[in-house]
Amino acid sequence: MSDHHRRVEAVFAGQRPDRVPICEQAFASSVASEILGREAHTGGTELHYRESLAWMRGEQAHAEFVEQVHRDVIELHRLLDLDILFLPWRFAARPTRQLDEYRFLYGDPDGNAWSVYQYDPISHTFGLADAAHLYQTFEEVEPVLRAGAAADPGQPGLPDATVRALREVGDEFPVAGGCAMAVPMKAGFLEAVALDPGLVAAYLDVQVERGLRSLAVQQAAGIRLINGGGDFAFNAGPAYSPAFFFAVMAPRWKRLFERSRELGLWYVMRSDGNLWSVANGLFGTGLAHAYYECDTDAGMHFANLRHAFPELVLMGNVSCGLLATGTPDEVREAITACLRAAYPRTIAASANAILAGTPPENVLALYETARTWQPQRL
Repeated sequence: MSDHHRRVEAVFAGQRPDRVPICEQAFASSVASEILGREAHTGGTELHYRESLAWMRGEQAHAEFVEQVHRDVIELHRLLDLDILFLPWRFAARPTRQLDEYRFLYGDPDGNAWSVYQYDPISHTFGLADAAHLYQTFEEVEPVLRAGAAADPGQPGLPDATVRALREVGDEFPVAGGCAMAVPMKAGFLEAVALDPGLVAAYLDVQVERGLRSLAVQQAAGIRLINGGGDFAFNAGPAYSPAFFFAVMAPRWKRLFERSRELGLWYVMRSDGNLWSVANGLFGTGLAHAYYECDTDAGMHFANLRHAFPELVLMGNVSCGLLATGTPDEVREAITACLRAAYPRTIAASANAILAGTPPENVLALYETARTWQPQRL
C-alpha cells in the first residue's frame, strides 16, 4: 500500500497518519500552468472552454486533448504530493458550432434543447449565456421533473477516465469516485420544492436508485472514496426549508450513506453554504463519513464542526477568497488553525477549489504547511 493510501486510510479510521493528507477536488488550469511552468489542462470551467476548442479541431485533436488532461492531472498530483486523485469535471457535450472567439452553441438551434456557453478570458470561466430553457418557473420545470421521475435508473458504468486512472495509478493514489444527489439550484426547481414536493421526491428517488447501483459498481472497481453530496445552500442557509430537507432530502441521503458503509466505502458529503440548520441530518443521524466544501466564509468552521461531530472527517475549510487575495502567511495561519481544530480526522484542502487567479505561492503555502505540520504531543 502506498503512503497516499495509508494516510487516507488512517484518517478515516481516526488514527494519526505520518502526515496530514492533502487533496484538491478541482484545480484551475491557469494556476496549474503557472505551477508546472507550461500550459496545462487540469480543471475549472476554463477546461470546458479548452475542450470545446479541441472538439472544433476534430476527433484527433479532441483525443489528444483528453490525453493531455490525463497526463497533466497526474503530473500535478505528483508534483504537489496530493494524496487523493480527483479527476476534473469535464464538459460532456460536443459543441454544434463555434459562434465567435468565446461562444459555442450546443444542441440543435432549431429544436428545444439548445444552449450557448461563453468564455470570459479575464476570470477564466465558461458559463451558460443563453438556452432554449432556463428553468426559471415551475411550469417550465414540471415536465422535466415528471420525465425524471419516470426514467429508468439504468445500470451506471464508470467514466473512461476513471477506469484508466484506476488501472494506471490506482496503486499509487486513492482515486475518488462520485455519487451526488441534489435539487438543481435554479429558480424553477426551487419553486417546485414549495409547490409540489411529492413530485420532487419522486424525481430524487430515481437519482438515489441510480446512485445505489453506481456505488456497487465503483466498489467492485476498487474505489473507496465517494465524492458525493450536492449543493443546496447559500451563506445565509439552505435554499429550501429545514422541513423539506428533513422530510425529503435527509432520508434519501441517508440511504446513500448507509449503502456506502455496507460496501466499505467512504461517502464525502459536499455543499457550499451554511448548513448548520440541517447539519445533524447529515452528520449526526445521517452519518456521512466526511464533509468537504466546509465553507468557512458561511460560518462552517472546523472548531465548531469538530465539537458537534467528533468522528466526522473534515476536508478543506481554507477560504477560497483568502487563497485568492491573502498573503502566504495568512494562508499558513488559516490552515494551521484548521489542523489544530480537526486533527486527526482531517484532510487539508481549500474550502472548495483552487480558483483561477489564485497566486501559486498561496497554494504552495497551504500544502507545505499541512505537509510539515505536527500535532502537539500530550
